[in-house]
Amino acid sequence: MRLRKAGLELRFMGYAALAGALGVAACVSVASPRGGTGNVPVVRGQYKNGRDQIVRIALATAAHEGADLGSGRGPLVIRPDANSQFVVWGGKRYRGSLVITATDSGLLVVNQLPMDDYLRGVVPLEIGNRTAAEFAAVQAQAVAARTYAYKHLTDARAFDMYSTVQDQVYGGVDAEKPQADTAIMTTGDVVVLYNGQPITTPYHSTCGGSTAAVSEVWYDQSDQPYLRPVSDRIPGTDHFYCDPSPRFSWTQSFDGPGLRAVMEKYLAAYTKAPKAGAGRITDIREQGRTPSGRIAALSVQTDSGTYTLRGNDIRFVLRDPKGTILNSTFFSFTRETSGGEVSTLTVNGRGYGHGIGMCQWGAIGRARAGQNYRTILETYYPGTTVGRIGS
Repeated sequence: MRLRKAGLELRFMGYAALAGALGVAACVSVASPRGGTGNVPVVRGQYKNGRDQIVRIALATAAHEGADLGSGRGPLVIRPDANSQFVVWGGKRYRGSLVITATDSGLLVVNQLPMDDYLRGVVPLEIGNRTAAEFAAVQAQAVAARTYAYKHLTDARAFDMYSTVQDQVYGGVDAEKPQADTAIMTTGDVVVLYNGQPITTPYHSTCGGSTAAVSEVWYDQSDQPYLRPVSDRIPGTDHFYCDPSPRFSWTQSFDGPGLRAVMEKYLAAYTKAPKAGAGRITDIREQGRTPSGRIAALSVQTDSGTYTLRGNDIRFVLRDPKGTILNSTFFSFTRETSGGEVSTLTVNGRGYGHGIGMCQWGAIGRARAGQNYRTILETYYPGTTVGRIGS
């Protein structure tokens, strides 16, 4: 425990030195984002601060190589030795420790480490390398990622989150960047709150002009008051804050054989289509729009019947030849038929991702326009306040 505590102290000394080099204040200000002062909400008791709160990240849930548990089922705990600050799994370095447990499906590999160290391996992968003028977006990403992590702490299973897009992409030590470290430090313990508690903070790359409510995308889930459509239009213009995104607008095309192939491969997983294949695709029709302008559902007419794709399921069926899902459901389309079968389908869309919560490219655009991270967060999560975790 003493060695571990000493390591944490040294790490935060490094943070302070880094902040000084970049000219960033080491203190955290959580005053009103619109110029006011006064107290901010503090969450006490339920959570520990970022230096002390341990998170458990699943690096693998069915691994078959990498550790020998002998005759037991574990858990085997691996900590850094005297010659290293890190543990290694799959060729990647991680802070904290690894807990490896044998399960019926293979090895469960969990990285246990402090919240702040976890965020250092998340923020750079989620927001990328940004300019100094875009630093507020990196801070907003740090707070969104921190809030998501606190919200997903659980006793219901042996880990809190996955290390993939299923939760937040986490790359360990090799993903860390000085800019993200500074953003994490200058927003230390800051979270997004609703009714005094951390919220679920989904985020995505590019909204394409408007974010979405939960039920527009995940039709089987309930809406939240702080996850509702937010316009990304720059006031007084025809432009949007997320315009600079390389996927603000896009086109994807399918020929007849390609469309039939993806439908045969994926349609049955999201509808009641026969697993052996639905036959020829004879027509595709739009079934309404959501409040933010996204496709609500598609009707796919085939030789074997008509099947409805709803919300985000559309993206998981209309994949490209490599299996990559469709960029978003914010699109229009045209189709041509030949011989009673759809011969071409051209999808013209905007945005990238599910569209719920914070638009990352929108946050970048807002940072360029001079908005601070608190304004960005309270815009994309309307009705929330910025507070912090108490010590």
